[in-house]
Amino acid sequence: MTTTPAAADLDSSRVHSVLTAYLQSKAVFTAIDLGVFEALEKQPATLTELADGLGLEQRPVRALLVALTGLELVRAEDGRYLNTEEASRYLVAGRPEYMGGFAAHQNSHFGHFARLDEAVRNNASLNQRVLKQGYRDQGAAQGEGREGTGRLIQAMRVSSRLQAGKLAEAAPLDGVRHVVDLGCGSGDYSIALAGRHPELRVTALDYPAVTDLARANVREAGLEDRVEVRAADIMADEWPDSDAVLLSHVLDGYGPERAAHLVRRIHAHLPADGLLLVHSHMPTLASGLFPAMFGLILLVNTEEGEVRDVDEIRGWVEDAGFRGITTRNVSLLSGLLTATR
Repeated sequence: MTTTPAAADLDSSRVHSVLTAYLQSKAVFTAIDLGVFEALEKQPATLTELADGLGLEQRPVRALLVALTGLELVRAEDGRYLNTEEASRYLVAGRPEYMGGFAAHQNSHFGHFARLDEAVRNNASLNQRVLKQGYRDQGAAQGEGREGTGRLIQAMRVSSRLQAGKLAEAAPLDGVRHVVDLGCGSGDYSIALAGRHPELRVTALDYPAVTDLARANVREAGLEDRVEVRAADIMADEWPDSDAVLLSHVLDGYGPERAAHLVRRIHAHLPADGLLLVHSHMPTLASGLFPAMFGLILLVNTEEGEVRDVDEIRGWVEDAGFRGITTRNVSLLSGLLTATR
């Protein structure tokens, strides 16, 4: 988490940066939409060459290039602009770690966040992606259709890749043979666990529209023999027997009653000494700022969702009857709570 300077050192600079931070992300979203990074990846270009290639006037392209240079995503060299290594790796379409889908998903939030005050005043979701009983349309927000599910899963993949490997390192899975991943999303957490632990088998469960995408990711990773993806409503359907259950970024989407119910159901499902792993944006365990901001996204997208910090989750886990609870940081974005049946 960022720290606030001592009172004697205060000036308006940090607050100014906070108030204008939207300009940074919107500049990058616009550059992605216009194909700026792809154009500069093909070859460095002068302002005139880039503007002509994009079919745009020089003035707006100049403003965008100045912004991208300030963000250190583009640099100028001998009168020509070119991508920095960071932009080449993450912002050029077709690259393995391309974050364009994540950018598109975040850009879609802009329209909603212009009405954030409405969501705060009314305590009401603006797009109803998640209702009290669960996802309204298998990951799609109101009016999106199946393409909305695809955008959500692509966005989740980018976020998951920042966390999945570190979760696999942190999870105490020695001796565990079978994990059920409830609400598997893109499947990247299941993939990371199986990749880290060669003897482990994973069953990944989520809605049918989501599992179609997760199954493709598992196939791409070459782990179809150990990661089985099944379509299921995790709140209503039965789960296969296992000696561990993973909840990764699941509890935040529900109200406290539904979340606590899911934890109790896991306790009833697991055998003696079975393991529960809860991995999520826990602000007091994560090391970055985003988990503290994520509650605003949940406010816009869900009817009852909130960022669930470690003490609230611990309370549900203890009330369900789990023991041996431990917690730790996992990544910039997340923490991990583990407990034994």
